[in-house]
Amino acid sequence: MAFREIDDDFWEIVCRHLPRQKPHIGRPRRDPRHLFNGVLYVLTTGCTWSDVPATYGTKSTVHRYHLELCERGAYQAIFLDLLRAGYEFRKGEAARCAAEDLRSPVP
Repeated sequence: MAFREIDDDFWEIVCRHLPRQKPHIGRPRRDPRHLFNGVLYVLTTGCTWSDVPATYGTKSTVHRYHLELCERGAYQAIFLDLLRAGYEFRKGEAARCAAEDLRSPVP
């Protein structure tokens, strides 16, 4: 399946549910939009976390961000907001993502 980065309208909905940026202590966190696109890249293409393109961050950073979103329940909230906003999902898209073991450790 081909991967497309999210557009500005989609991002407006998603960014409401993402963790706030941490205070500037140490190394700054990667841009949340890049990290989210990195997570979507893995979910869409079915590749491993090791194959995330460097433009989205390191494999471990993108994977940790995904785990943080899982723990916060952000995906469910994003999905519901997207449905309320009129986005349509093809049958099987959500099921394919849910069926994959997305919490697998980074190799």
